[in-house]
Amino acid sequence: MHDPLSIVMNTGSGHHGHGHQVNIEKMVEILSAANYAVALFLTDQVYNLDQCIAEAIKRHQSFPKGQRGIIVAAGGDGTINSVVQALLGLDIQLGILPLGTFNYVARALNIPLNIDEATQVLVDGDIRSIHVAQVNHRVYLNNASIGLYPVIIESREYYNQKIGRFPAVAYLSGLVELIKPFYHFRLKLRIDGKLHPVDSPMIFFGNNQLQLQDLKLRLADCAAQGKLAGVALGQVNRWQLLQLILKLFQGELERADDVYGFCADQVEIESKQRTLKVALDGEIVQLTTPLKFAVCQNAVIVKVPHVITSI
Repeated sequence: MHDPLSIVMNTGSGHHGHGHQVNIEKMVEILSAANYAVALFLTDQVYNLDQCIAEAIKRHQSFPKGQRGIIVAAGGDGTINSVVQALLGLDIQLGILPLGTFNYVARALNIPLNIDEATQVLVDGDIRSIHVAQVNHRVYLNNASIGLYPVIIESREYYNQKIGRFPAVAYLSGLVELIKPFYHFRLKLRIDGKLHPVDSPMIFFGNNQLQLQDLKLRLADCAAQGKLAGVALGQVNRWQLLQLILKLFQGELERADDVYGFCADQVEIESKQRTLKVALDGEIVQLTTPLKFAVCQNAVIVKVPHVITSI
């Protein structure tokens, strides 16, 4: 019996919303030649991403334990996030075909951005377990944040729909929001049991070592150790916020007076608001307070190249 392999493709990811049929033909040809029983689950106007993932899991669970194969997330980091969320606790491996804009998860695992090469990893790559971070049992692989960053994400999605999904759109939409008035949140951070009142426009948690390095944050080492790496901004005005962004590009953000970094095993955020808007790997969700952050060690088995980088 051939091992099952299902490709869950978000056809709207990154620059691959159109012309994805050519990639699919190449993938199926390579994987079928490697004796995989390949099935495709593509998002469209009828089936959304969650429905495609659920159908793929149903297929794999019909196989005997130990022979349940690989479900491949073909899309951006948001698509991978959704697949990982569904695979927690299941004996099904994760595969990745990076079709997004930034592809931080694939890059952190040294998975090639060339689709033919990434497909080959599914054939002859190694398997390894990765840890994932969670807030209120919702997965994030790259980052989670409250405050200003979710507003920037919503702005980015607006301009993506108007212009298209390009890195420049992401950066410019962020600048548009930074020149507008923004809200400060009065919160209580409980970091490994110790309470810290904060008045902050944004709290950011990073789980992807590569992304934290790109942001020039020393907390990358914390994430590499499987801990919660976070940054909280203090009570700053618009001009001070722009100065902090400059320090970020200079690699000096964590040394700024209005920035508080932490590395912890558990973090809880309390608020008078019943729910808070949270950005998880670029997707916006409303979560009930308190927000409880933790890291799940060795949560998912993923197919990777022989030489890898920690995530």
